This record gives sequence, structure tokens and C-alpha cells, in this order.
Amino acid sequence: MARPMNQLPQSDDPLIAFARDLRHLHKKAGSPPLAMMAERSGISAPTLSNAHNGRKLPTWSTVNAYVLACGGDPEEWSPRWESLRLAGAGLSGGLGREALAHWERTGILTPIPVTDEAGLRQLLRALLDFNGLSHRTLARQAPGYSHVTYGAVLRGTRPLRAKILYQILIGCGVHSLRSQEAWFVVLSSFSGREGLEGGKLLTRVDQKYRYAGDVDLKILKAVLPQLERGRALLISNVASYDSVVDLRTAFEDMLAILLGSLERSSVQLPLKLSIAFDQVIRQLQSASFPNPAALAALVPLTLPFHPRLQTRVSQALKNAGDVLRKVNDGELPLSSQKGNRRRAAALIPRPPRFPTASSVRAVS
Repeated sequence: MARPMNQLPQSDDPLIAFARDLRHLHKKAGSPPLAMMAERSGISAPTLSNAHNGRKLPTWSTVNAYVLACGGDPEEWSPRWESLRLAGAGLSGGLGREALAHWERTGILTPIPVTDEAGLRQLLRALLDFNGLSHRTLARQAPGYSHVTYGAVLRGTRPLRAKILYQILIGCGVHSLRSQEAWFVVLSSFSGREGLEGGKLLTRVDQKYRYAGDVDLKILKAVLPQLERGRALLISNVASYDSVVDLRTAFEDMLAILLGSLERSSVQLPLKLSIAFDQVIRQLQSASFPNPAALAALVPLTLPFHPRLQTRVSQALKNAGDVLRKVNDGELPLSSQKGNRRRAAALIPRPPRFPTASSVRAVS
């Protein structure tokens, strides 16, 4: 029998209210055991338990997993979580909110104007919030410095060096050279020496890293677990109508994230890769399934700094594409079906959060 939850304090504190509402969602879902939720979400049971204890704001990945495991919609929880993160990081004022609104609207992770180095550190903390990252998670995504070092730099108790700034940007999905340059320009206005070091660092970046655009890693990581469910459908060789619809939505969202990243980079691709990009866009516009080889060539361009994540995304797209093609061709039976199976219209709806290319540049 599952252990009953500890009672939350009677308080109007926003963090307690957030935990209380998570518990309400859990109860509404039939109070599933945490062990079952952990199996569904890939997040450990103790971490899920901590999410609703009201002592500390959980990371976004935990909230996303908790809500999905209870059948909720993470998008409904995201704005509230963002506000709590901002307040906890001391970013409840206009600077942090202005930066978040800019990044949300454009998908380009460049800094907004600040007047001093303290403002730059505030922007970097907002950048972590935008990606739903703790210092520990940042250290895993941007190895080279410990979470203690990152925390000290962001609090202002250690100097903000060019190399540390670069690693923070990489860990937060700032992959575009133009965006990276913009952050170093801001740094140079407070420290000419570190700004110069940043410029030298960017000139030494390997060519394979130069095609990436900025990417919203928080959204990508929220979509990825849904996309990875395609593997289970392939193994079982049977799928429900709803599971196919959910998988297709995740497939479309992931493609929108990746293609939008490449489009925003504004960097001309080598001819072979440009042909692959053009091929995928044309196939999507004609309601065809993208060529797996073309997708496999493009994924490394969008996530060059995160090899493990790159591997997961590539495999998940391949599995999901195989499932959707089999369903479309009638090779994968549906356990329950609503309406008639038919070939889908355009695969990518291009939602505003994931802007993609409206046209394809010809690169020769």
C-alpha cells in the first residue's frame, strides 16, 4: 500500500499552493502509485515525491513528467512554474521577464541590453530558467565546470570568465555563433579582456559546430519522452489510435524544433546538407514522410554540442517515423480506431512556438 502524503502547511505561499495543486492533479488522476508514475515518466519516485512536498521548486523536467504521468497538460503549468522560478532567482522584475518574452517570441537566445555586469548575470540566470535548468543539470549539459562553480559565477562571488560564459551558453542551447557573439559583446562592455578572449574562443570553434541555431532545450526535452514511446509501439507491433495521434504530434513538434533551429542560424549549409534540408521541407509541404537519411544528416547539425541527446533524438525520430509509416501503409494494426485511417495532411503545423522556414534557401 502506498504511503500517505505528508500534510502540507496551511499557507498562501505560492510554492505551497503549487505543490497543493500537483497533489490535486494526482488525486484527480486516481492517485496512481509513485512507482507507477516513475515507470511511466522515467523520473525516480523520490524525485516525484519531492515535487509535491512544497519544500523546494522542482525542475521543469520533473514537473513535466509528473503532470504527464497524471494525464495533465504541461503547457498549462509552464507559465506558473516560470513565475516561481523567476521569483526564486530574484528575477521577478522587468529584466528577467523582458528577456524571457524576447526568447519566447523569437526563438533567438540573444541578450537584451543591460547596464552592468550584475544585469548580465541576471540574464544568465533567466537563461537557465528559460531552459528549466538547475546548476547541477547545467553541469551535466556543459561539462568542464562543477555546479558549485556555475552557482558561484551566477551569484557574482566568482568572476565571469569567457570560457565559463561559453559553457553556460552551450548548456542553455545558445548554439548559434551570432548569438554567442552577442553575449560576448555584452561581456566586453564590462571586461574588455574577457570579451577579447571570447572572440578568440569563437574563432577556434570547429566547423561542424557552426551550422547550429539556438534551440529551446526545455521544450525539446519535454517532447522527447513522448517521441521515444515509438520504440514500445514497434516492439509490441500494435498501437491504439490515441497513442498514434500522440506520437505523431511529438514527431511534428520535434521536427519543428530542429528545422526552426537550422533556419534561425542563417548560416549557409554545405551543398549536400542543403539538399537534405530542402528535401525534408519539400516532403513535409507535400504531406510525405521525411526521408530518414535526410533527417539523420540534419539532426547532428542542430545538436552538435550534446552527443548523447543527439543520439536519443535521432533514434526516437527513426522509430517514430517507422511506426507512422507502418500505420499509414496499414502494416501496423490499431487496437481501437476512431474514424477511417487516411494519409495525413501536412505533417508540420508550424506552431508559433516553433517557427520554421517559410521557404528554403538555395545554397550552391
